[in-house]
Amino acid sequence: MTGASAALVTELLSPFHLLRRAPLSVAWLALASAAAIYLIRLPPKLTTPPIRAFEAVAAVMTTIVAGITGLTAILSPPNSADAMAYHLPRVVYWAQSGSVAFFPTPYFNQITLPPMAEYLMLHTYVITGGDHLVNLIAWAAFLGCIAGVSAIAAALGLGPRAQAMAALLCATLPNAILQASGAKNDMLLAFWLVCAVYFAARGDAAFTGFAIGLALATKATAYLFLPVLLLPMAGLPKRKQTAAWLAAGILTVNAPQYARNIGLTGSPLGYDSAQGNGVFRWRNETFGWKQTLSNALRHTSEQLGARSPQWNQSVYRAAIAMHRALQMDAQDPATTWPGARFDAPINANHEANANNRWHLLLIVAAAIFAVASRSRTWTIYAGGLALAFLLFCGYLKWQPFLARLELPLFVLAAPLVAYLLQSLRLAVLQLAVCLLLFSAARPALVENWTRPLHGPHSLFSTARNGNYFADMSQWNNRASYLESVARTAASGCGTVGIDISENQLEYPFQALLRERNPSVCFLHTGVQNASSRYAPPHPPQPCAVFCPDCIGNQEKIAMYRGVGPPIEIGRFLLFLIPGDSRS
Repeated sequence: MTGASAALVTELLSPFHLLRRAPLSVAWLALASAAAIYLIRLPPKLTTPPIRAFEAVAAVMTTIVAGITGLTAILSPPNSADAMAYHLPRVVYWAQSGSVAFFPTPYFNQITLPPMAEYLMLHTYVITGGDHLVNLIAWAAFLGCIAGVSAIAAALGLGPRAQAMAALLCATLPNAILQASGAKNDMLLAFWLVCAVYFAARGDAAFTGFAIGLALATKATAYLFLPVLLLPMAGLPKRKQTAAWLAAGILTVNAPQYARNIGLTGSPLGYDSAQGNGVFRWRNETFGWKQTLSNALRHTSEQLGARSPQWNQSVYRAAIAMHRALQMDAQDPATTWPGARFDAPINANHEANANNRWHLLLIVAAAIFAVASRSRTWTIYAGGLALAFLLFCGYLKWQPFLARLELPLFVLAAPLVAYLLQSLRLAVLQLAVCLLLFSAARPALVENWTRPLHGPHSLFSTARNGNYFADMSQWNNRASYLESVARTAASGCGTVGIDISENQLEYPFQALLRERNPSVCFLHTGVQNASSRYAPPHPPQPCAVFCPDCIGNQEKIAMYRGVGPPIEIGRFLLFLIPGDSRS
């Protein structure tokens, strides 16, 4: 109930602008006290299962992976591009106002997307005064998934060895390891879905409803993955109370955001594109079996990337051949993200597109085995996963960075693979698979492309502030951010406008400027869309305006002439009140 409590605390304090350190601290102290009393009053467990050698080895490997991932999360600042563009900026604006009400922004993702992960980030940000614990949200979800898939295995009748293998299978997912040390929300979504499947398997309608509600409040892909939940829920009691609990869980957590989105866009889910103009629309432009199959082939290809260029080219050629045989276009603009192009897979150590190829092969083998062995439970389970993947492919446009969105399906597949391994009954083979996955996890653990523990850019040998830019190297603008921060801080300006109409990556500027001036406040300027209605009647006038990638933009220069003459910093423009700037 921690997630539901966090959502309720946020929404109850928000209208009164009380999302401040003292109210949040009191709320969490009260919740922690209530939880402690509940746990103390639980009847003691009289027996514990013996720990055998195999389970102990699997637990050690799982603990090593979890420990190294947690260390990475602590050492690194949040630094994924999405975190710089909307996960963390929305937290900054909420913390300033003490409210999660909508605010003016050129980038609708900052207000309309499901906010649950950022609610948790907000609480840590406000209570600690910074982002040092933000990455631990995903890491805690990672730990929850590891325990949760083991619990699902137990609930569906698997033994202790299979439970330990399910936990290790989840812990060694390369994409999970990479995301577990960052600030994306896919890991948290995976955790809520794991909770929903577990409670559904146990026939607990109340907790299932709240878990589904939290999943929907975390990421919209939950609406596509719900078949994974609905199939196990067939075992829930058939009575009106079940539907009531499910509705209560969903609406309790989501109703406030639904209402805000309806007020702005007319839809409870907000706009269908980040800018609200349909240009970068997430869904396919056309629908059908060919579109679904094309996306399925391309996503599967991306999951099979390896170190061998020859192998990757072979996978690509096979995917293209299948497209041609079925008269499909692998580059169809109706099902392909604008500007993206399907190509050979790569072996990436980046959280956006790292693949889980060994796990995928095991999942396919386990699904085939479940059908061949005529296991009704596991055939339904495998069918739910397959249906969720097909819904995902049938609705969303393909792009080369959607491997991260498939993470919840890989996590939920861990008990299915554990069922296969348990059925083999060969300890040597089971151990060999565990060792293979543990070994294959090493690159994700220590060679994370944005948060490495090894090499010249290791977190042990680089400054934390510099690592905000680790996922932004392709733009080569770190120096421009640093100079913009230095000039703004030197000016002493306390109200800084930010125009992100050309470049949405505003958080590095915010984070570094707040370190120099903790009392600084930010507001978006140049907002010319429907969210401008949320500006206060008498907004404060900025004494500086930061406009990244606005070089040569005469419209922006004219717009901010009243603030001051433009200072060119690389491709950035900075406007400061004359006399306050430092040249």
